[in-house]
Amino acid sequence: MLRALKVGLLIERTNRKNLVALLAVVVVVFGMMFFIKAQEVGQQLDEKKSDFYNGRAALSKFQVKDASEDGDGSDLFKNLTKQNRSIALQIAALTMDNYPLYYEASMTTAELRKEAFDLEDYDKVADLLPTKLENTLNYMYFKQMVDSEKQTISDLSQYIPFLLYFFSIAGFGWYIFISFYTSSILLDDFEHTSLVKGYPVRFDQYILSKCVIAFGYVLAFIALIFICSLLSLRNGFGDITEPVRVFLGEPTLVSSISYIGRAVLYMIVISIFVMLLSIILNVLLKNMYLTLFVHFILFFLPIIFPSLISLFPYNPFNFMSFNEILAGVPVDLEKSTTITMNQGLILMVICIVLMLVIIQRFFSTGKINRA
Repeated sequence: MLRALKVGLLIERTNRKNLVALLAVVVVVFGMMFFIKAQEVGQQLDEKKSDFYNGRAALSKFQVKDASEDGDGSDLFKNLTKQNRSIALQIAALTMDNYPLYYEASMTTAELRKEAFDLEDYDKVADLLPTKLENTLNYMYFKQMVDSEKQTISDLSQYIPFLLYFFSIAGFGWYIFISFYTSSILLDDFEHTSLVKGYPVRFDQYILSKCVIAFGYVLAFIALIFICSLLSLRNGFGDITEPVRVFLGEPTLVSSISYIGRAVLYMIVISIFVMLLSIILNVLLKNMYLTLFVHFILFFLPIIFPSLISLFPYNPFNFMSFNEILAGVPVDLEKSTTITMNQGLILMVICIVLMLVIIQRFFSTGKINRA
């Protein structure tokens, strides 16, 4: 095993793929920092203005009515009018940097929307307003802000909020990135068979050494995200206890540091899953492009055809975009499906064990052979 690691490290040390992957992580992190600043991502004032325009669009679906308590407008029309007033108050509060008032008005808006779900003709405006799950999460978040008398809002230019933003959108790209990185995990070494065949390395030992080395680079990628993000410390550290809205079988709030920790754990488990699958595909298909093709088919099918999530809820590839699962996206599908990332974590661990058994039982064929 030590010999296999020694040979593997000797080969990987000169593999440009690793340097390119490390550079890609650096570019993505710094690129995201620039994107946040250039596009003013996370500016809640702009988000609320968009919310206000959606509210006006919802009102335009009704004839102009008297929205007063004793007026002839429908209950939904009156409710939507109150929502728009509340959103206008949010905009005013943000403009004046009166954040306690902003949180209170936001909680009021969520309460009004909760009432609107049960009103007649709500289906006419449903596509312009948050879903029930989104609204429940928003209410819980803003209520906690009000109860804790929060005096500030999150700033994505700070260290913890930036990391939170990065990991909250990393789920979709991480699988693709690791697929590219591991798509030739075995095939690369067949260009150096003279080095490898110099030792009596069993195939399963060779694969294990490749996994250890590749896993080391995966940890380096994740560490590099934290290191490169240190540049944002010049704007402040941020609040590690800032609540984040997630779905864990039911709507709940977790701290920013807890969300980041979960994201890192999921990324590590997904990396091991993809790595082992790439090894099996490399041995069976003996081609990097075919390996990538299979990866992408399995990954994109649930995205292109969401109905597959309802038909096969415990397909491990449903959980690869873990941010969407944490946001409860499957719950809001046409056919609601209650799956959680904790279930996905258990499922992926089971698949990892099964793949390890397959590799140990069927790929232990003596010395390494050229593919």
